[in-house]
Amino acid sequence: MRFEMGRSLRLGLVLVVSLAGACADFHRGPASDAALVDDPVFENDVYPILQSRCGDCHSPGGEAQASRFVLTGNAKADRAVVVMLVSPTDPDYSQLLLRATNAVAHTGGERLARDDPDYATIRSWIASLLVNH
Repeated sequence: MRFEMGRSLRLGLVLVVSLAGACADFHRGPASDAALVDDPVFENDVYPILQSRCGDCHSPGGEAQASRFVLTGNAKADRAVVVMLVSPTDPDYSQLLLRATNAVAHTGGERLARDDPDYATIRSWIASLLVNH
């Protein structure tokens, strides 16, 4: 009986460790093929804004490289990360825009004003995700 309980305990521990490893995000690897969506508005209009406004810190080697928002220079791959920070049903409450405007505390301070044309470009793209996807 003692052997069986020990075996069950080991099996349970292996299962827990396996599940934790599967759920953990130990590092951001390359985007899956499914995440590589053709999105010309993102690639041509939004991504260049993000790179110029956020890329100094939110890039590999930048001050914010440990954040979940890291721009690698590959728009198609980075789109999946950016999409996780937006809310198409309520674009103004997307983490991406709240942090960029410093409405939610952002170590980098305000990077974008709400009346800036770049804000409008990003906001419009976020809203389009609800309709297009």
